[in-house]
Amino acid sequence: MDTITMQMLKRMEATHGHRSMNHSSKRLKVFYGFSKINKIQKREAIAVFFENEVGAGGETQRSHKTLIKLMNVVCERWQSPEEALDAEMYNRVFTAYYIFLDDKRIGGSLEKALAFNFNADKNHVGEKVRKEIKEKLRIWFMAHRPDYKEPCSQMELDFQE
Repeated sequence: MDTITMQMLKRMEATHGHRSMNHSSKRLKVFYGFSKINKIQKREAIAVFFENEVGAGGETQRSHKTLIKLMNVVCERWQSPEEALDAEMYNRVFTAYYIFLDDKRIGGSLEKALAFNFNADKNHVGEKVRKEIKEKLRIWFMAHRPDYKEPCSQMELDFQE
């Protein structure tokens, strides 16, 4: 490359260095928990927050305080390299996903919501870790809602291929 191109590349890297960071060095977290019910969030849900910036969920960060206001953090794990690649496209500190318990497919069932979350992570997380997350979420929910009972519904058939 000629010197002018090299100088332009150096200037761009100095200006946008955080964007061109090596993805293998990124250590981003995923936070699992339950959304806090307030005047904005009125529906109970399993909340999954993905970090898009390194250290955004750290307890010393201002964004961690925002995270704590939005959800009860039950557990966390490191993102897989494929998940961390997606963070490059977002301009937010966190990407949030919710599994609402009153969703038509879930029907108020904690077990269905946990199974939905369990299956959503199958491409990036091992089965052992997914089972640990599922169990931690179940224990936390039952500890904070001792009067919860699984709703009765018609029997469903799940045909396997």
